[in-house]
Amino acid sequence: MEIFEQFAMMLESNPLLLLVISIWEALCTLIALWFSGRNDHKGWFIACGLLQLFGIVEIIYLATKTSFFKDFKFNA
Repeated sequence: MEIFEQFAMMLESNPLLLLVISIWEALCTLIALWFSGRNDHKGWFIACGLLQLFGIVEIIYLATKTSFFKDFKFNA
């Protein structure tokens, strides 16, 4: 439990980090929901909509079921 307490203290002392984490979560969720809805993946749509785990479920979906990361250009 000490790790969680340290993480909570870090977020309290650095609200910008909380904002960055929140934006990351929202972007991952929206992209995954868009892809899953478009590709008729109802199970993934429900999982991505209900489970909010720092974008982990969404990243797994985007990496395994779509071409999102395959087409991603780091040096645009």
